[in-house]
Amino acid sequence: MLSLLLLALASPAVASIIHNRAYDSPSFRVPQLGTSRDAVRRNHKRWEYYDGKVEFPYNVASGDPESDSVILWTHPVPTTDDPRPVCLEYQVSKSNDSWSDIITADQVWTTQDVDYSYKVEAKGLEPRTTYYYRFANCADKENVSPVGRFLTTPKEDDVEVDKLSFAVFSCSNYPYGFFNAYGNAAARDSIDYAVHVGDYIYEYRGDGCKDYYSCYGDGRDIGRVPEPNLELFTLEDYRTRYKQYRSDEDLQALHASHAWQLVWDDHEVADNSWKAGSADSNDTVAGTQYNTSFTERKANAVKAYFEWLPIRTVDTDDGLRIWRSFKFGTLADLFMLDTRQYNRDLTDLYYNTAEVRLLENDDARSLMGGRQENWFYNELKNSSERGAQWKLVGQQIVFANLVSDNVDAWDGYKANRRRVLDTISQNNIDNVIILSGDSHANWVSDITYDEKEGYNTVTGDGSYAVEFAGTAVSSPSSLGYNSTLNKPLPAEQYIQTSTALINATGNEELQWSEGATRGYFELHLTRQDATAVFYGIDDVRTRHSDERVLATFVVEDKANKLRRPLADGQVTGGVLADRG
Repeated sequence: MLSLLLLALASPAVASIIHNRAYDSPSFRVPQLGTSRDAVRRNHKRWEYYDGKVEFPYNVASGDPESDSVILWTHPVPTTDDPRPVCLEYQVSKSNDSWSDIITADQVWTTQDVDYSYKVEAKGLEPRTTYYYRFANCADKENVSPVGRFLTTPKEDDVEVDKLSFAVFSCSNYPYGFFNAYGNAAARDSIDYAVHVGDYIYEYRGDGCKDYYSCYGDGRDIGRVPEPNLELFTLEDYRTRYKQYRSDEDLQALHASHAWQLVWDDHEVADNSWKAGSADSNDTVAGTQYNTSFTERKANAVKAYFEWLPIRTVDTDDGLRIWRSFKFGTLADLFMLDTRQYNRDLTDLYYNTAEVRLLENDDARSLMGGRQENWFYNELKNSSERGAQWKLVGQQIVFANLVSDNVDAWDGYKANRRRVLDTISQNNIDNVIILSGDSHANWVSDITYDEKEGYNTVTGDGSYAVEFAGTAVSSPSSLGYNSTLNKPLPAEQYIQTSTALINATGNEELQWSEGATRGYFELHLTRQDATAVFYGIDDVRTRHSDERVLATFVVEDKANKLRRPLADGQVTGGVLADRG
């Protein structure tokens, strides 16, 4: 009590550091993952702030909206080299026309210790309400950031909310192309929230790589060489890469226009990461540049992620927990899973594919770790019991049982997939929709057990859920890419590959495959159905707004399968299954 009293009596300059969540990136209880506020205070005179101009080159962002609060983010840059803390006042209003009626505001400071990241929770908001926000320099209230906008969620017991929409993104690879998908979604403004299921950045080096597999694109021909131009290992490496990505105009536009729900995939840390390593680093073989163990590398990556993205610290006693859920009245629940970093068992590291294939049916094998699995299954059951109509599962890798060599996806963790389906089937949970990324191609599937027992390939009866897996924002197609010329393959080759996948024995769940375009999809929910609209962008080597609707799929309430005829029998890209 005494410490709280002293804190209350302290000057605003001292108290304001508490509200900057960047110092909890991601956990103040794990020393290497958080930044001690006491140490920061000791390094700065508490009454001295930077009193010059600041710029906002990374714009603004909001995320993890709830019915009464949201996370707000920005990254001020002093215009002079001055080590003093930067103080900003965040301001939230219901109108962008006049800032005289501010709903909530507070002065909070940031320092070089967290690379000037500024992340706060704005509270006291109303549910289902659109707000505008900005950041003002405490030393000069006319020195303000661009204005952002967000929508709070409905209260979890709101039975009147009858529509909801998301845009779902994954795999934004800076050197491989422009982020047209982000800009298009921001400009069309037909969604409530943006969901990103991972690979927000890539850790590869760029210009000067020896081959495709060692660097995954160099970006020289379009002026998008990665910064720093090396594979990421240190905290400063990751921070610098985020700065480059967040300088992209289209990414800034979508961050400013909508609140995001995010979760990471593997490349926010390293390729094909699992709990004890990745494809090119572990704790016994040091990193090639810095003699950095995988544990140190992962800590650096995770800290930078939480500093740079508008995401809450979910559980301070667990520094790597990112999995969490959101409630949207009784219309929907959204579960954001971590199938990569939290406690994933051994995955395919390219040299051990045969070994992993022998393990794929092991009952003990887990993508998520026991703690996260139990949480997820309980969340699904609780969601059904509380009457949430749609259960959305945001996660990284393709869930459907497909005949492929990819044991880095759910196909490499078959027992874990069965446990998910057991939870759904044995508890009669309806309206589960899985939202996936990672694969750099579009896939739409009914979901049933691997054996397909009881599944009608014509009607879809016997399906327990539906998966919408989206292509990449800019990463090259997994169905083929000419790495020498930095160009996609001829269109007919993608059609041939998709046709073979659709017709392969064992792929009866798969209903649509498309690999030629980059893009995203929107998911629109009502009380009657869920509609997924897939948008394709043919060229990401130039910045433009051209896109086309590739296909539209509908899932009717409690059907737990795709409505037939699939996509009303019409697609403008890829191959649609014909199993009639």
